[in-house]
Amino acid sequence: MTNPLIEFLGRVFAIGALLVPLSACSSTPNPNPLTCAGGSCACPMGDRCRFNASNCGVDGGSCSLSCESTSTCSGSCGESCSVACANGSTCSPTLGASGSVSCTSGATCHVTCTGSCSVSCSGATCDLTCPGASAPTVLSGGGSCP
Repeated sequence: MTNPLIEFLGRVFAIGALLVPLSACSSTPNPNPLTCAGGSCACPMGDRCRFNASNCGVDGGSCSLSCESTSTCSGSCGESCSVACANGSTCSPTLGASGSVSCTSGATCHVTCTGSCSVSCSGATCDLTCPGASAPTVLSGGGSCP
């Protein structure tokens, strides 16, 4: 004869073993871990972040974005936007007029400007696409769009 309590516990554990993998699959990570306060935003270490004039910016998209420590940041912002990309991060910003990018310390920056902008590139890999250009220009030290 079997003990009903042992039989019941066996069924509970069997059901639990089936549900644990399902619950692990149902947890969804934050699709955009970008954290912002006012017009300043940061992408956490090692994360992928998307930004735009709505989630990073005030006054029509003026934004200050920090993308450091092996993060990947991409998106667009309005006028007077600044992006700091460093420490092995990859940044692909599209900037409005008077935008600026600082790309340092092993970072990779693929910058597109819709108006005047500047890129500072030190110890990093950078390219810049200006309005009307058919292809990006590889930068050594920095560059700008008129």
